[in-house]
This record gives sequence, structure tokens and C-alpha cells, in this order.
Amino acid sequence: MSRAPDYGAVKTSAELLSVARAMEERSAERYRELAEAFEASCNNPDTAEAFAELADIEERHAADFPASIGPRPETVPWGEDDPEIADPDAVHYLMWPWHAFDLALRHEHETLALFSALAEHSPHAEVRAESLRLVEREKGHIVTMQSRRDELPVPPDDWDDDDDDPNWEAGD
Repeated sequence: MSRAPDYGAVKTSAELLSVARAMEERSAERYRELAEAFEASCNNPDTAEAFAELADIEERHAADFPASIGPRPETVPWGEDDPEIADPDAVHYLMWPWHAFDLALRHEHETLALFSALAEHSPHAEVRAESLRLVEREKGHIVTMQSRRDELPVPPDDWDDDDDDPNWEAGD
């Protein structure tokens, strides 16, 4: 069971910006890992390229924040469930680049919801104000991800059908 968010955990705008930068950095790392996995293990270079592009985008987002913002608070309102991190259950080795950007779009929406809730519920005025600025920033990220996704071919309904089952036998 998930615990209720602690909206008072982030006490200053510097802490919030530190958290936001860390979220973008972790997201970039995760997308880079997925790009490497899709290239090396999934034999899916197009989606690997999409994840690499997402990693580049998230690295640029992280670079928008000063490197020495301030210390990251020990706890954050959402716990360990970072909305910018790709959900492993949403990744499939046959997914198309469209899916990668759709996944990123969902994460941007979740991050927008998080900052919106923080803007509404934080007991700290400066955190509420900074959260509102981050809400506007995330809206821009959503437009970027949606535009990029919509430029790509939409996968057919049977995109995850694999006619080439694994070629192995137990005991080999």
C-alpha cells in the first residue's frame, strides 16, 4: 500500500529544483539504458534510437537547472515512485518508436500532476510558487513529447506479435 504524500517534505525552492533536476537526470539515465538494451539485446534499432533521443531530451531538461542548486531533501512527497522513470512493465522488446514517445508523454503527464499537487498542497509558499513554474515547464515538455510522438507512424494493432519464437531448449 502506498503512503499518503508528504507535501511538506520539500521545504525550499532550492530543494524542489534539486529534486526536479535529479528526476530529469535519472530519467535520462533510464532512457539511455533502454536505448542500449534495445540496440544490443532486442535487435530493435529504431526504438533504440527513439530512447536515445529521449535521453538527449531529458539531459537538456536537466541542464536547464543550475548544477549547484542545493541539497536534495532526504524524502520527497512521492517516495521512491519517481514519475519520470520508465515503468519496466510498459516496455516490450517489439515496441515501436511511437510507443517510446507515448511512454515519455505519460511520464510527463504524471510529473505535471505531481508538481500541480505540490503547488496546491505544499505548506511552504516558496515551494508552491516554484511548483507553479515547474507546472508551466512540464506543460512545455508535454507539448514536445506529444508533437514528437505524433510525427511517428502509429503501430498496427498486432505490433507485439512475434512470429519468431525463442530458439532454445531447456538444458542447453
